[in-house]
Amino acid sequence: MPPNTALFVIGLGLGIGLLVIGLVIGFWFGRRAAPTVVDRKQFLAFLRNLSMWTTEFAGDVSEYQLKLGNLNSLVQAKNSVSPEEIGELLRKIMDANNQLQSRLESAEALLETQTSQISQYLTEALTDGLTGLFNRRAFDRNTDELFSHWQSKSKLFSLGLLDIDHFKNINDVHGHPAGDAVLKRVAEVLQSEFRDASCVARYGGEEFAVLSYCPVDEMAAALEQLRVAMTKMEVDYEGQTIVVTVSAGAAVIAPDDKIGKLVRRADEALYAAKMGGRNRVYLHDGTVCQLVTRSEAPIAGNRERTVAEQSSGFEQEELQNAQSRIQQRLNAFVQEESRRILRS
Repeated sequence: MPPNTALFVIGLGLGIGLLVIGLVIGFWFGRRAAPTVVDRKQFLAFLRNLSMWTTEFAGDVSEYQLKLGNLNSLVQAKNSVSPEEIGELLRKIMDANNQLQSRLESAEALLETQTSQISQYLTEALTDGLTGLFNRRAFDRNTDELFSHWQSKSKLFSLGLLDIDHFKNINDVHGHPAGDAVLKRVAEVLQSEFRDASCVARYGGEEFAVLSYCPVDEMAAALEQLRVAMTKMEVDYEGQTIVVTVSAGAAVIAPDDKIGKLVRRADEALYAAKMGGRNRVYLHDGTVCQLVTRSEAPIAGNRERTVAEQSSGFEQEELQNAQSRIQQRLNAFVQEESRRILRS
């Protein structure tokens, strides 16, 4: 192969390699990079490391191109090149290529480490550490996405809010590790019952949220199915048997609606379920809250009495604090709506 042809082939291969690297980096950033959900310091550190990597790699490429240029000039300066000189020239080209390849492999390993770290940051930023469900930040992002589809394509979606009944009492009677076990178990059932949902999240504390492209009656029916499933199971933790029931509320997006209004309607339905005796599901039809649970599911053995015993001493306190909780929720809605207005 003539020297000029060899240089051309090597240069072409190098150009294709750089193009592939650029495409991989661009594709990765297009799919994964989300600085709004990653700790700012961690993301800036990642960018600094990536900048150093690209600077060093650009220097390596420039040095490689310089070597190739010098060799090419040497060939052109001679009228004829002996086989020995061709062999020596190819050896130098291969040495330069091997050096660049070694640098490239090191750079790729560094880039892999950096992308692995940023991927971990992204996962941690969107996932609840205890239950493995989406966290509130991920829920807000999914809500914005579904709301955008509703505005642009009129794609209907519903919101379900679910609360573990007497969770404070579970913590007080059985201990917080037992409460964590209950949260994990409820999360598992939620994931099983809502496999096709757009988002299943731990909304905060003992409260969970579900977003799904469906009418409100379908969301309410799915929540009722989940409620019934919970009444048929117990959580065993270190020899303790814990009875778990849930209350839930559902609402659907409406024309000229705002996200804050949708959340408020779902929360009103949830609050109606709790004030109505718990272990039931309500839906908000846009005007009033309607009971979905038509009859209490039969509770095996002494489960009903156990629930009553567990809640003894807490009902009066909850009733006394009801007004305070309502005010806190209203304040939270006002703050949430204010933040959304400022962002828009």
